[in-house]
Amino acid sequence: MIIILNVASSAGQQPTLADGIESNHQKNLSLKLEQFLQEHPKEKVHVHFDKSIYAIGDTVWYKIYLVNAYNNQLSALSKLVHVEIVNGEGQSQKLRLPVNSGMANGHLVLSPQKFKQGSYPFNVQTRLMEHGAQKIYTFNLNIGIKGNANLPTASSEVASLQFYTEGGTLVAGLRSKVVVKSQDARGNPIAANGYVIDEGNHKVAEFATGKSGMGMFALSPKQQGKYSAVLEKRVANRRFELPKVKDKGYVMAVNSTNEDTLTVRISKTMTVQDEVRVVFQANGNIYHVIPVSIVLGSSALKIPKALLPSGLNEVALFSMENTLLANRFLFVPEKKSSQQLFLDRNEYGTREPVKIKLNISDDTGVGLVGGYSIAIAKADEPLEENNSRRSIWSSLILNETNEDQSIDFDPQSQMGKAALDMHLITQRLGSFSWDEIFTDNQTPSQFTLERSLSIGGKVLKTDGKPMAGAKLSLFAAKNMMLIDTVANENGIFKFENFSVLDSTEVVIRVTDLGNEKNVQIILDEEVSSIEDEATHLPNVNGTKAAKSEGSNQNQPHPIPSKEKVNELKTVEIAAKRRPVIPGSVYPFAAAPPDYTIEAEELHKIISLTDYLRSRFIGIVVVNNKVMGRCAGKEGPMLILLNGRNIEDLSSVDPRSLTGVEIIKCGIPAANMGNQFGESPGANMYGQNVGAGIIFLTSNHHNPNFTKVTEQTTGIIRKKIPGFAAPKAFSSPNYAIKKDDIAKDLRDPLFWKHDIITDKEGMATLDFYTADEKGRYQVTLEGIGINGQLTREVAFFTVK
Repeated sequence: MIIILNVASSAGQQPTLADGIESNHQKNLSLKLEQFLQEHPKEKVHVHFDKSIYAIGDTVWYKIYLVNAYNNQLSALSKLVHVEIVNGEGQSQKLRLPVNSGMANGHLVLSPQKFKQGSYPFNVQTRLMEHGAQKIYTFNLNIGIKGNANLPTASSEVASLQFYTEGGTLVAGLRSKVVVKSQDARGNPIAANGYVIDEGNHKVAEFATGKSGMGMFALSPKQQGKYSAVLEKRVANRRFELPKVKDKGYVMAVNSTNEDTLTVRISKTMTVQDEVRVVFQANGNIYHVIPVSIVLGSSALKIPKALLPSGLNEVALFSMENTLLANRFLFVPEKKSSQQLFLDRNEYGTREPVKIKLNISDDTGVGLVGGYSIAIAKADEPLEENNSRRSIWSSLILNETNEDQSIDFDPQSQMGKAALDMHLITQRLGSFSWDEIFTDNQTPSQFTLERSLSIGGKVLKTDGKPMAGAKLSLFAAKNMMLIDTVANENGIFKFENFSVLDSTEVVIRVTDLGNEKNVQIILDEEVSSIEDEATHLPNVNGTKAAKSEGSNQNQPHPIPSKEKVNELKTVEIAAKRRPVIPGSVYPFAAAPPDYTIEAEELHKIISLTDYLRSRFIGIVVVNNKVMGRCAGKEGPMLILLNGRNIEDLSSVDPRSLTGVEIIKCGIPAANMGNQFGESPGANMYGQNVGAGIIFLTSNHHNPNFTKVTEQTTGIIRKKIPGFAAPKAFSSPNYAIKKDDIAKDLRDPLFWKHDIITDKEGMATLDFYTADEKGRYQVTLEGIGINGQLTREVAFFTVK
């Protein structure tokens, strides 16, 4: 007898008492799951590349989508993502990219000095991923190679066969579907034909994996049976063992071939409990908990697919004591399939305008706000090869521990559904483990998050002990940035919340040495990033917004945000009084200087040249020489240290000065030159002072003093890696430059990473075709604020 439960609600058509019991159980399970996901956040990524195949010298354009692993919503947690590209010689290029509303973008130049033809790992990671099962997500960067199928393999022989039983286990006397996966020595899929034998060498099943390296067969194992697989047409008679057979237990089979209905069949041996629960989970939400009574060894459920959310779903079988008995994943396509990308034409001429409109909507047809990217490149390959690139679906739907990039799928296509279903049978764990959910006294994970760059270390006093409460400053001349911080009681300090581009030299110094004579700064091995304790919680069910500073997980508008750092601004200093600089040779009767810097300010400065360059209008510093600008002309300024001429500022420590007075070009400087010399504009050093004069007064009131010994204690210079410098994709506007004779061979033709749809789900973009004729592919990918994934491909021709 088979009991068919036609489920029309979350609890099914059960007695009233069962309704209340299961409703409470579902509520309690949902609360447990929600609490676990909030205390154990996870992230995963997808990278949208502008092309699938590159040539040496190309620029790789890419966009990174960083999502909450439980519901695919754009992550509001990590603010920094690490990218590492490893070339054929094992050398790695590391990049750091800022993340805004779960999205980041970058570019990579494939220089012939670093790359050759081949396939290179493109690794992506956040600090939060270090706590998960998969610490790094790897994508293939193919240079001159078309897809994984054409990559060289170590051997044409099958190196491994792996077996996955639907639901998880082989049980004696119960028929199960088994997926077999064949790989070569490099882990690439390889076609294989073979058969399964029992301990008596009797053939009980046959299989063929094909080009995808995956196949399926059915097996009804017997008590204490031992099974192995043998490959056909192989010289070596090698056998691959199947999983062990359990004497008792449950088998769950899921059939999703019907367009409207999902069938779940549960079989059991005679010695186990009859009462079980079936749980349907997706995106971290419990959708249905259904009690099932198994009569005469088998029962079935028929679930309308309309009651399940689109995307990845999990069906889990539990005992009444919440022990996981079996589980498997399945994919439910979107309920509404509609075109989302519209071209104004299908054919264009060279250098003609192209207009693309987007109309993104959710399952109900309501417009959807989200972030998207579009790549347009030549489509010379057949359609099936050109779509073999890893898509947003395979990155974010398939198992996060999966490293096989050969499996891809289109959720709206009938092609590949069998391969997808086989792959989902191999997926044992989703974003969490049920055992963790039911563990009592759960301890929240001590995860760390990155919000921006930071650099830290330790300050030691003359006697080698920590300098508690030391005041430090960090100065980056390239970025005009000055940051202050204070060490803790152990002398440990960290500069946080700053952003610099590329490799940048910074100077860190202790600003108040006190009576110490040999203060030492010891930096950490590498520049790290800010680590937050577990205070940022993922918005799992849309009920609790993430507490990430400056972000809202429900509002992923990638509006560039400015880091809160002290940036030095160009200012004019206008003193209310004329400061008195002791020992200065500045003429008392002369007009007041244009700029005056007193000792208090000078003692905060690390580099006088950088300070002058950043603070004063009309002054340029080149190779420590100070140049003044007057009437559109530039010339060297006269530099006087205690009245004596010096060539440049390289030997001057600003902390040894009691004051700096600057008079700019023009009549005042010329008149002052007359006081020093005989001819107009000249001084006793035979130098024209029309460009201006800088008076430096040292605290050594010695007229013969010409050089200041550089102070080295309590100061350190360090070159640190910053964020990768952004670069915009260049696309000409032929409405303005119609007669440009330069050959336009753009490849890709167009790339745009920062598309944001409005509340109606609409966005438009325009560009011009190039001079190369042929067929072009438009690839749209992106994510809505509700976690809805979008990928659509269109084509047009340039004639």
